[in-house]
Amino acid sequence: MNRLIFVRSAVALATLLCLGFLPSTSAAQSADQSPAPYRRLRETALGYNGPSDDFTNLTEIRIGWFGPSNPDDPLTGDLWWAANLAIQEANARASDSGLSTSDFLRLPFRLIPRWSVNPWGTGVSQLARMVYDEQPLALLGSMDSATTHLAEQVVAKAQLPLVSPIATDKTATLAGVSWMFSCAPDDDAIARVLVEAVLAGLKSPADRIVLLATTDHESRMTAREVVRELTHRGRKPDFRFDVPPDAADIAQQLQAAADAKPAVVLIIAGAEDSARLTKAVRDKVGTVTIFGGQSMSRTRFKEPAGPAAEGTCFPLLFVPNSGDTISAHFIERFTSEHHRPPDYTAALTYDATRLLVEAIRRAGPNRARIREALTQLSPWSGIAGTIHFDGTGQNTRTELGMGTIRNGTVLPMSVPSNPSSTPKL
Repeated sequence: MNRLIFVRSAVALATLLCLGFLPSTSAAQSADQSPAPYRRLRETALGYNGPSDDFTNLTEIRIGWFGPSNPDDPLTGDLWWAANLAIQEANARASDSGLSTSDFLRLPFRLIPRWSVNPWGTGVSQLARMVYDEQPLALLGSMDSATTHLAEQVVAKAQLPLVSPIATDKTATLAGVSWMFSCAPDDDAIARVLVEAVLAGLKSPADRIVLLATTDHESRMTAREVVRELTHRGRKPDFRFDVPPDAADIAQQLQAAADAKPAVVLIIAGAEDSARLTKAVRDKVGTVTIFGGQSMSRTRFKEPAGPAAEGTCFPLLFVPNSGDTISAHFIERFTSEHHRPPDYTAALTYDATRLLVEAIRRAGPNRARIREALTQLSPWSGIAGTIHFDGTGQNTRTELGMGTIRNGTVLPMSVPSNPSSTPKL
């Protein structure tokens, strides 16, 4: 009988502990006594200790390209052009007889493109086939964060370095894939500078903020970080309206936004959707300050938006440095051919390609050593800013500024300090 009572008491005690009615030993510990995490991914560089063989009998150095390869495409043509310029310059350097006597370093670089209008279907299958058939030493891509996630799944299996030029979704490098590197600042850094500017622009705590966001992957991830930053500052958006990309009818959302009588409309969308939404807000809501994501600094925002783009404010991921010879050369080449200045997507793609080329030069025909060289080259100075990878391969750059459009030109702007608009929690 005593044994039965003891067992029942033990079961009851365990049940109370599980339900939280009694403090466990670990729960009773203070927060500062809690055990440290086993590993913080961003602070611990990922490594690779598996097999890796040198590629032999090479006649060229192949780099995969997961993205459109039409230079005339208004949205992605600049990326392809910038990557090819970096490759052309690398080949011109290799032809210099004084460079090296190494046979490998004299081999020409070549981009191997693969893409589909349906990247989630035939596109990723074409990429996988290219990786195994063409045997590139590394991969560049893609045109946004969502398709970069697709490429990441392929390189995780193929053990192939992937360098993403423009993806800002910080979760792309959080999968623990040691082959993944992202050159653009992440959404955290973008949200901080954007929210700081939005709050500094409010004249009173009563001013209303309306958030208008599209539901594509890129915009959802950026909007999430923007809302998180606003919440941290104690100033959530007063109204939020989500719309599908390329939505034909958003009259209901626009009317609701107009009825809210906002001081600020914050648009988080891709370049072309941002242009369409900006024009609609100007028509329906009237005189209002419009802030947006980094896509508003793209050519494909400014041109379709036309006069509606005037005065919009957005984070700048690329500020040309006329004193830097590499930057000046790139801008001169781009402007000469396109009759307009480059935006951040072209600059970051140029940086990503040059960085990858340098890693290949140092490592030789070995994917694992190329991956290691990418980590060792960090921090690396690019024309769009410093690329400094954390433990996961994400660029940690945070020194971003804000820009605006005046007379059709993207210009840097200063953000005045306004402590009253950012209450301390």
